[in-house]
Amino acid sequence: MVDDYLTKNITTTDVAAFLANNPGAINNMLTTHPELLALCLAAAANHSQENKHIDSKVIDLIPAIAAKARHDARKINQTHQSLLHVAAENMLSWTRLHHATLALLASTDLSNMCKVILEEFPVIFDLNQCQLIIKNNSTMMDITNTGLAIHPAAQIEASSNGQDLFLGLPNAAAQTLLVKPAQSIAIIRLPDRLPEPVSQSVLILGGKTANSFHPDLGSDLLVLLAEMVGVTLAARLELEDELK
Repeated sequence: MVDDYLTKNITTTDVAAFLANNPGAINNMLTTHPELLALCLAAAANHSQENKHIDSKVIDLIPAIAAKARHDARKINQTHQSLLHVAAENMLSWTRLHHATLALLASTDLSNMCKVILEEFPVIFDLNQCQLIIKNNSTMMDITNTGLAIHPAAQIEASSNGQDLFLGLPNAAAQTLLVKPAQSIAIIRLPDRLPEPVSQSVLILGGKTANSFHPDLGSDLLVLLAEMVGVTLAARLELEDELK
């Protein structure tokens, strides 16, 4: 039995089990070796510090990696939220374009079409105002009392700075075309492949805020809207001509 104890490898588990089963031994050791407790506490503290700094030349990157991971997670979440916001905005824009197209198709004549643009478009697109303007020229038929606005070509050109698509703050020329003041405007020329006077016309949209229309705003939906208006206008003008 003695040989067994001499040849056995005593582990910390064995020591802990012995002390737990022999509490008197602990008292005896602390009484005879009062420095033992202080040594044990100091050794435990040094072991903890060694785990944190094994080597002075080794840099612990775990906090930096964790911080970067948290930062990347926040960026991914922000990107995800931004994509959801853009998707929602695009869905809303397409829905509005769909409603505007249905309203144009439901118009039965030129006067009714102009009423849709003047009265329904601002509600559909949440705008300050909408109007269709035709350049004043000799080839234009009589369209009085239809709701179409007629202005000199030079004035329309000046309002859009000569551009087929203008987005931004209205200049002095544009202000004279508006029914009422607008914080920002979009001026879209109707497709030039359509016959006159449609190709000589512009659609003006007035924004409620200075940021409603700006140069960096996407123009695809606005161009589609102008094409819808242009095709409908051409059809309504042709109908007006046939009825005369």
